[in-house]
Amino acid sequence: MTSLALEDSISSQEIRKKLHWLLEIIESHPCSEHPLFAKLEKADIRAAEKAALLLKNYDAHASHLRRLLLKAATIMPEEAVGYILENVRNEYGNGRPEGRHQLQLQDVAWGLGIDRTFYEKAPVQAGIKKFIKAVTPFYFPIKEKKERLKGLKRPAIAAGAITATEVMAMKEFKYLQIAFRPFGLADHIWFDHVTVEQEHFDESITLAAYFVDTEREAVKFGLLGVLDANLHLYDGLLATLT
Repeated sequence: MTSLALEDSISSQEIRKKLHWLLEIIESHPCSEHPLFAKLEKADIRAAEKAALLLKNYDAHASHLRRLLLKAATIMPEEAVGYILENVRNEYGNGRPEGRHQLQLQDVAWGLGIDRTFYEKAPVQAGIKKFIKAVTPFYFPIKEKKERLKGLKRPAIAAGAITATEVMAMKEFKYLQIAFRPFGLADHIWFDHVTVEQEHFDESITLAAYFVDTEREAVKFGLLGVLDANLHLYDGLLATLT
C-alpha cells in the first residue's frame, strides 16, 4: 500500500495536502507490513475450517468497531457527526437489517460449507481480545485520565482512530479477497467492501481533516493508537491460519 495510492484515493487536493503526513505514518507503521498480508496473498488457505476461523475472528473485531463508531459519534461536534453516521448506516445495511455487513461476512462462511454450530463455537483468538481492549480508549476516550491524553481533545483522538481503521480496512479487504479466491468466493458481495471501504475512507479522511488544523497531535495520537492495536488484530487473524 503506497502513499501515492492512498493519496490518489482522496478527491480533494486540499485534503490530500493536509493529510500527506498522516498517510506516510500509516504506510511506515509495522502493521502495514504484518506477515498476515503475505499469508493471505499466497491464497493457500486449504482448509475451509481455517478460513471460517479467520472469518469468525474478523467478525468479532468488526462487531466491536461498529459499536465503537456509535459511541464515537456521541462525542463529536455537531458539524462532524455526519461523517461517522454515514459510515455506521452503511455498516448496518442502509436501513435494511438483512443487508448489514455482519450477515454478508457470515454468508461467506456458509459458502465454505461450514456448519453454523462450528462457526458459533469457534474461539476468538487472544490477539483479537487484546485488540478490542487496546482500541477502545482511542475510539471513545471518555474514561481516560487527562494525564494519559496529554491534554489532547477527545473528539480529535477518535477521528484519528477511525481514520486508521478505515485506511487499513482497504488493505485488509484487498488481501482477504485474494485469500478466498480459491474457494470461489472472491466475487461474494462481502468483498464489495473493497469499494465500500473506499467510501468509508473518504468519510474518515474528511473527518480527520476537520480536526487537523487545530488538533493535529490529537489526531496523530488516535491514529497511532489504533495502528499499534492492529498489530494484535493481525496477530490474532494470522493465528487462525497457522
